[in-house]
Amino acid sequence: MAANQRQAGTRSLTAKAPEAPGPGEPSPWRRAKVGGIVFGVVVTFGILLTLFGGSGSNDEDAGGAAPAGTAPTSQAGGRGPGAKASSVRNGIPVGYPRTREGAVAAAVNYQTARSSPGYFSDQALRHQVLSTVMTSAALPGQQSQDDQAAKGLLAALGVSAKTAPSMVMRASPLGTKVTAFSSETATVQVWMSELVGVPAEKSPMPVSGTWSTYTVILQWQEGDWKVATISQSDGPTPLVAADSEPSSTGEMRQANEGFDAPRYAG
Repeated sequence: MAANQRQAGTRSLTAKAPEAPGPGEPSPWRRAKVGGIVFGVVVTFGILLTLFGGSGSNDEDAGGAAPAGTAPTSQAGGRGPGAKASSVRNGIPVGYPRTREGAVAAAVNYQTARSSPGYFSDQALRHQVLSTVMTSAALPGQQSQDDQAAKGLLAALGVSAKTAPSMVMRASPLGTKVTAFSSETATVQVWMSELVGVPAEKSPMPVSGTWSTYTVILQWQEGDWKVATISQSDGPTPLVAADSEPSSTGEMRQANEGFDAPRYAG
């Protein structure tokens, strides 16, 4: 499936064969890392995108339609203070207002919660996160899909439960856009930058960067916003200077150990 045509619940665990770029169009890999490391394990990213962007619901109408006269709202640029969660459950901010801002904060924080090394290597933690953020209908499918995808990703990276702490897995939101909203459902796009890989000399995939856009459809359930479906597509990707070089594996390992991951938004 083309990136912009992926439908919820239909992504496979194997990577899609790259399409030939049109005349004068740079290849997807070159757009992602001009002059840098060529991503050596295509299947790893196929599994990663399945996990990050997989859907746990088959509800085709989960997103609803935007109310008449309501234009899509972009939150990129940091306008306004945003919404804040009212409490924390299982380490994840929850309890958002029933507003656009509340839906945006929920979408960002819920996707961030699915973007840590522990989420991939610790099944109990993964199930805890999903039980906190997903709707009751979407939970079983998302849990099964994420379990399979996490297992495949760790195998592709050559990481075991014992060596999982050495893996780099980080994601940070760059911008958001509300494309549909009602008091019952909301569709929020989250543009994120991500780092994934293992900082080792003979790593199957060195730590590499990618940019994605996640479309998160939320439903109002049990007094809070919950995730009904998640889909992923290639995000706006910046040009990386052709003469730039990645940090050494040692530097990357030290950075991963020395820098705390970004906190939740709001």
